[in-house]
Amino acid sequence: MKILFILFLIALFVIAGCNQSGYTREQLDGLATCLKEKGVKEYGAFWCPNCAIQQRMFGKSYDIIKEGVYIECDPRGDDSQAELCLEKKIEKYPTWEFSSGEVLVGVQEFNVLAEKSGCTL
Repeated sequence: MKILFILFLIALFVIAGCNQSGYTREQLDGLATCLKEKGVKEYGAFWCPNCAIQQRMFGKSYDIIKEGVYIECDPRGDDSQAELCLEKKIEKYPTWEFSSGEVLVGVQEFNVLAEKSGCTL
């Protein structure tokens, strides 16, 4: 019985360490860092459900996104850049803008973000 309990705990730790995307934390950190270095922007709002989904997909790696990629468009949000969002005519969230000028709207899969930005996973 004790062995089964220990195996159960080990299984829980393994499952907790995995993310739904199948990518490792190192891969997601690398992608987030590359997006930042390539000047990719994610326009969003603190109340946006799709932005929250995108954030959950990145997990802890989203901390990197928050430091140079994410732009808050709601004037009530922290560090809001509402004027920039108006200037860029951002109407839906999240909106991803790449250095090529290409824009994608909505939650994006990691492989799409990597391809459009020239980053690798």
